[in-house]
Amino acid sequence: MAKKIEDLTNSVYETDFLIVGGGIVGTLASIRAKKNDPNIDVLIIDKAKIEWSGDGVGLDNFNQVPLRKEDIGRDVSDEDVKTAVFGGNRMQGLVDNKLYAKQIKNNYISQPLLEEIGVRIREDDGTLYVLQAYKRGTNWGRIVYDENGEPEKPLFGSFSRVSDLKMKLGNAVRKNGTRLLERTMLTSIVTKDGVAVGATAINTRTNEFIYIRAKATLVSTGCAARLYPFMSGPYPNNQFYNLKNTVNHGGGHICALNAGAKLYSMEMGNFYNVTKGINHSSGGGGCNWYFRMYNSKGESLEDKYADFNVTKTGGKIPGLNYLFAPDMQNAEILHDVILSYKDKADPDTIAAVYMTAATEPTKALKMHKLAGGLTNELPSECTWIYTGIGMSGGGVYRENEFSETGVKNLFAAGTVTGNGGSPGFTWSCLIADHVTELVKGKSQASDDADILKQVEEARQWVFAPLNRKADYTVFPLELEDYVKGITHNYVGLYKYTSKMQRGVELLKRAREGCVPLLTASNPHELMRAIEVQQIIDVAEVHTQSSIMRDESRLGQVHYRVEYPAINDEKWFGKMVTVKKAGGENVYDIEKFNKD
Repeated sequence: MAKKIEDLTNSVYETDFLIVGGGIVGTLASIRAKKNDPNIDVLIIDKAKIEWSGDGVGLDNFNQVPLRKEDIGRDVSDEDVKTAVFGGNRMQGLVDNKLYAKQIKNNYISQPLLEEIGVRIREDDGTLYVLQAYKRGTNWGRIVYDENGEPEKPLFGSFSRVSDLKMKLGNAVRKNGTRLLERTMLTSIVTKDGVAVGATAINTRTNEFIYIRAKATLVSTGCAARLYPFMSGPYPNNQFYNLKNTVNHGGGHICALNAGAKLYSMEMGNFYNVTKGINHSSGGGGCNWYFRMYNSKGESLEDKYADFNVTKTGGKIPGLNYLFAPDMQNAEILHDVILSYKDKADPDTIAAVYMTAATEPTKALKMHKLAGGLTNELPSECTWIYTGIGMSGGGVYRENEFSETGVKNLFAAGTVTGNGGSPGFTWSCLIADHVTELVKGKSQASDDADILKQVEEARQWVFAPLNRKADYTVFPLELEDYVKGITHNYVGLYKYTSKMQRGVELLKRAREGCVPLLTASNPHELMRAIEVQQIIDVAEVHTQSSIMRDESRLGQVHYRVEYPAINDEKWFGKMVTVKKAGGENVYDIEKFNKD
């Protein structure tokens, strides 16, 4: 064994606060920490370029309004937690009440900071303009009136002024003294006596192997997006079509798990309604985000199933509830073609499509063009895609009110914890506030024999596929395509016990039979080889967790064919967890709220 870390690595860094992932959570946490203490050393590693990384490249909805200064620190009742936008009622008990209460108390915390760096949130007159959304149906901006002709209070709303959000965040990080390692991929989290003390990483352009000593670490690597194939595209392009950022393959989940943190609710997938052949919800201006969906009889699904909205069925993506009405076993989409017509929309609705195409991730406008352009009057065929794990719950479990995992000084926030959107804004600031105080006067951990061993093992694992000699070699994208085929055919939307058990067997074969034959001849291929091994790990946890939860919950989010009903007596407020013990995954059923 090497005597020094320097003998095992190309570069060694030291930092007070290591942030893994430069999306909205990572950049805002850095900005907040440097504002709290300009002398704190912050280092961000990101697998992409920071201005374009993360899911919320353009508009990321402030969807828990009102964001008002007077809400800070207010008392939050149990009823508030239950009835909040993504609270206990809508998420059917899959919510940590203490974390959610703290989140509600601090919804406003990020807004002044964002405005300070030039993110335009307010109108010219200083007011907050909020589009009504998700009340009766799913069409953004459509006002719903009560029996007295008065506009109903929105279930929640969305600001329309932050199209340059990620660019502003990236610029602010570059200016405030934060150190950046872009094109750099997390490969392991190093621990000492149950405390996170550093991380290993690799530069995906040069193969430079890096060790980072850190007093505190935040994992904000996004959802596990590359778990299912995009069925309307050919190989290999279909490996990278997804609503979410496909940089987010689930590596943060697995590194946290391997370090000793728990994962939870990994059976809870995330689905989106999309224009068929296009991988973005606004890709054709269809799929009920703006234009209503109709079956072949010309019936509006929103009118036909008026009570089948998201508040009844749960989850986060309302349009799917209409596609799968009247129930999962007899869904409209299974026996009918569902179309969405632009020529039936009013001018305000069409204007909303233009706004979304311009302010959502930049791929949205590209997908519009692929679908025929914004002026295309032909109807869009509506379908669904599986976009991974992380929007409807599921991810790295946070053990306390500081958003800390089961590994001390290892924090997590954003969709890697199953809480995306505006919660990410809030928790990035709360974590930064805590870490700023935590690291004061704290020393770096010394590099003992165990740390050297962890770094050496990480290095051997990382470089194993590079220039490997074998009679038969496996290319990383081929293996990824095979693994996604397993999740699609043996887990997927309609979950059968016997098929999932077979899926576990096939994933084991892939790990034992294919991974030892993985080969890479350059840094890009090596990155893909690392990714696919972690995708296999995510797929296994997803499948085993799906087997454990013998009920259905949140509509299409977790649907067991043999157990089509919700079983609140057994499962309300319960989660499936997984943790490493003796190098193996150990699954359990635990309560969300233990008090």
